Amino acid sequence: MTNNIMESVLGLVTLIIAILFFIIFVKANNQNLSDETYTLNARFLKVGGIMIGNDVKLRGVKVGVVKKVLLDDDFFALVEFEVDSKVKIPSNSSISVFSDGLLGNKYLSISPGEFGEQNDILSEFGEIKKVIDYESIEDQVSKIIFLATQ
Repeated sequence: MTNNIMESVLGLVTLIIAILFFIIFVKANNQNLSDETYTLNARFLKVGGIMIGNDVKLRGVKVGVVKKVLLDDDFFALVEFEVDSKVKIPSNSSISVFSDGLLGNKYLSISPGEFGEQNDILSEFGEIKKVIDYESIEDQVSKIIFLATQ
């Protein structure tokens, strides 16, 4: 009888610890974003493995999350992502796909343009027009080989 009670208590403690780890995991993944966000879009020829949930970074700081990746009517990869509402992005910014190391996760990197005198900040459902498409390692090696043979 005492053995069954001890096993039940141990199981309950294990369950509580697992729930605490899950809560910490969820909080760690949402640490940089507030509840208020706005949605932006970008159209790529190649997204190179960007998936829902990948980070969106501005100068290396996480400012958003990828929400949708799909093909539009012209067969461009349309990436929809949310950005923290505290972050204002100029309309002449550029966006590109980067990798966290050789085998790392992909993320979108926004390089901000300059603010002009007009109200040139991207708003809800705005689109970043300056897009730098993803280049795989094979693409980069082939460029180097091509340049070396000239």
